Amino acid sequence: MKKRHYLLLSIFLTLSLKTVAQEIQTSQIEAKINALVPSQVQDSTPGLVVGIVKDGKLIFTKGYGLGNMAYNVPNDSKMLYNLGSVSKQFLGYAFAMLQSQGKLNLDDSVAMYLNDWPTFDHPVTLRHLLTHTSGYREAYTMSELAGRRIDVDRLSRDECLEVIRNQPKLEFVPGTRHTYNSTTYVVLSEILEKVTDTPADEWIETHIFRPLKMNNTQIESYVGELITNAAESYSLNSEAEYANEKSNRAIFGAADVYSSIEDLAKWFTVFGSDALGGKEARNLFLEPFILKDGTNTNYALGIRTEMHNGLKVYHHIGGHANFLSQLRYYPDYDLGIIVLSNFGRNGWLSASKIAELFLSSQMTNSSHKEIKQISIEKNKLQQLEGIYVAKTLNGTLNLSMADESLSLNGRNLLIPTSDNTFGIRGWNGEINIEHSTDSTLLNLINGQKETYYRVKKWEGNGENLKTYEGKYWSDELEIAYNLHLEKGELVIQNRWIERIKLQPISKDFFQSNTGYYLNFIRNNEGNIKGLSINSERTLDVYFHLIE
Repeated sequence: MKKRHYLLLSIFLTLSLKTVAQEIQTSQIEAKINALVPSQVQDSTPGLVVGIVKDGKLIFTKGYGLGNMAYNVPNDSKMLYNLGSVSKQFLGYAFAMLQSQGKLNLDDSVAMYLNDWPTFDHPVTLRHLLTHTSGYREAYTMSELAGRRIDVDRLSRDECLEVIRNQPKLEFVPGTRHTYNSTTYVVLSEILEKVTDTPADEWIETHIFRPLKMNNTQIESYVGELITNAAESYSLNSEAEYANEKSNRAIFGAADVYSSIEDLAKWFTVFGSDALGGKEARNLFLEPFILKDGTNTNYALGIRTEMHNGLKVYHHIGGHANFLSQLRYYPDYDLGIIVLSNFGRNGWLSASKIAELFLSSQMTNSSHKEIKQISIEKNKLQQLEGIYVAKTLNGTLNLSMADESLSLNGRNLLIPTSDNTFGIRGWNGEINIEHSTDSTLLNLINGQKETYYRVKKWEGNGENLKTYEGKYWSDELEIAYNLHLEKGELVIQNRWIERIKLQPISKDFFQSNTGYYLNFIRNNEGNIKGLSINSERTLDVYFHLIE
């Protein structure tokens, strides 16, 4: 009996010590997370909520600031937040499940599932939609170009689909580029409904949320739908006045899932087990897309698959009407991090920094590759100075000398690693420059390869800018832009768009202060016949000169 007593006492002490150790660890983690919370977040402001999941259990959660300022309700682990683009992974997993059940094939053409759907010159598959490699237009950008304010003007699912139906051609050959595109997920929700004969939001709730017991998670299927126990989101203007942010769109697929820390903790189950849909569905969900040139996009079916300081991580971020969400899962350590904010960038707390609190000893000191610098004569570097325009006409780079080195955009010093290759400290990419007497090309290689060509800087003045004046019409958008000179500057305007100033980069190529690039197109006689507008997510929106 004495031995049995000592054995029970030993087990009790061991368990007690483990509990105390866990409490001490949690206390230490809380103090470190508190130190990371941005100073703008206070008890009386909007803020954020953090959740940490280890071995399938929610081991830590804490809210900061208010989830509802009108009623002084604090942020907490049970409150629901709009996840923005983090919502995409639920639809991605649904398609993985449907393929594993034989109800569709991810390599089927989109046109197989939708009536009156454009086919273009190259087939676009479901997999292209899921991995942002389709070449389709994005409705958000096109709506802005049409003079509509996203989240203020109504944008419906049908309008999103019409953007693609009106598209004259694909922006690129499917599978050759990865360009983030929320509209493709709107198309996917339509396809899911056709395949299952069930509205997409209902199917996701029935076959994903309920089996995982994510019972409080809700999908906003129409503007103004009541979402119970939901936080409100807020912005803060320069006069320190708060505004309650609202959205005038509810297009499930791209966004509009509302969930909590406690429910999202259950979602991590699908990353580490075959509990939902089986092994085939899980593997499909996490398989990143490889471009036709062999480049790994590190993007699977609505989820990113990357490395963080030597450790594998599945992750995504989302933003919607000043909600911001981050979800990260480290499969080798069964560790999940969730950060949800209702205060936009003011409430940003990096989920990767929280992960480092737990995993720093398992991580490499740096995920950045070592750069072996060589010496290049200053006069050779000077030959590479200038403005470089993206081959896709949607971006520029500027190389200039800073002391004895080349600088990128006046901020980052280029470190020569060979006669024509350069690195940047703290960055894993590479810059390759092909220089000759006839032309100079700059290849920016960081996963994908982006090519820029050097252009001759052009100073526009009143006389030569006047040749660009006129009215330009887009058949695709059914809208006209008026370009005219105003105080010596070229300005765009129409009845829906405020005056936008254009800055000349080179002859016939201009940049706006709103992130758009305009390329003017001339006929064989050298006269301007139209212009194309390009941005980060949208290419070659054409307007022809009508007067």
